[in-house]
Amino acid sequence: MQATDDRPYAGLNVLDMSQGIAGPYCATLLAQQGANVIKIEPPAGDWIRIMGGGKDGMSALAVTNNLGKRSICVDAAQAGGRALILKLAERADVMVENFRPGVMAKLGLDYAALAAVNPGLIYLSITGFGQSGPEAHKPATDSVVQAMSGMAVANKDAAGQPRRIGILVPDSITALYAAQCVGAALYARDRRPAADRRGKHIALSLIECCAAFQAGPILDDFLFAGQYKPPITVPSGVFATRDGHGVLATLRDAMWEGLCRALAREDWLAEPRFASSVLRGQCAEEINREVATLMRGRDTSEWAQRFEEHDVLFAPVQTYAQLRADPQMRHMGYFGETDQTPYGKLPMPHFPGTARSGELPAAPKRGEHSREILTEFGYAAADIAALERAGLVLQAA
Repeated sequence: MQATDDRPYAGLNVLDMSQGIAGPYCATLLAQQGANVIKIEPPAGDWIRIMGGGKDGMSALAVTNNLGKRSICVDAAQAGGRALILKLAERADVMVENFRPGVMAKLGLDYAALAAVNPGLIYLSITGFGQSGPEAHKPATDSVVQAMSGMAVANKDAAGQPRRIGILVPDSITALYAAQCVGAALYARDRRPAADRRGKHIALSLIECCAAFQAGPILDDFLFAGQYKPPITVPSGVFATRDGHGVLATLRDAMWEGLCRALAREDWLAEPRFASSVLRGQCAEEINREVATLMRGRDTSEWAQRFEEHDVLFAPVQTYAQLRADPQMRHMGYFGETDQTPYGKLPMPHFPGTARSGELPAAPKRGEHSREILTEFGYAAADIAALERAGLVLQAA
């Protein structure tokens, strides 16, 4: 933390025992707002370090979900390791964990145990399906939660086949909700008199976060069960162009009129069946089919220009490389860099709402800061060496 750090969570101490994405990304969001985040990993490291390739335990997911943290490796399976974590917890404001229900209690590191040494602690537990119930102890992965939450059905193809969304949506959604809940709990705690600043146990699950995120579609499904559901806008969707693809939508009658002119189909303006958005919804298949035929006749850039002239919603479908090079992204400075071992400079989106100057902090190697952290907590060099010999702590080479 910089001496003049004025970020909102500057001075906040966070222990992150979570692994994977949801918990770690939540803690990273806190770190980007100034929090001092210590990542507590087992000796083998966070399992996300080996997922999806990469070098030296620094997969893309391990990097992006752990920016700005320090890492200490502690063997919580041993009593000495658990005692060390309790000592770290004495100074913490926030604790993040995402083990299955009951695991932390068996370790003696649940909310009750940590609140006994630190009553003001905000303790965040993230599970797949909740703390109790028939599904509570089942393992949860992105694909499983997308399937169970209806997300795969919402992403079905034209033939009605459910499909997994190709990015890790449930974990990322949960991290965002979790960071908001932690912020609210900290605010509530710190509004109380200093002598009465009690902490809180926050329990979130991936499945409930995905349900909350899909509240609109879920309500639609209820209101229109067994009935015709009008589309929000016609035409709408991804359309092939002569050299790529673009997304097109019309939200108001004025946009429909602009669309007709951009497509050189002014005759549609006089078609009674297309006279309102409700009527166009009843002809959605026909309109989308005709638009698809017309869109294949020009390049994406030509359509972009024509639709902009007529104030119609349109965007080219871009790759991530094209996104990084997009003039608007570059103008706004939405991408920065991080100097990440073992790769060097890597492109990285800035966290929304944070400063755009300087490099983003790197993610730590497994156990990179073990000795440094223990020294800060009053351990002498000889004590640290003894902990390492006993296998309680691991320091990265």
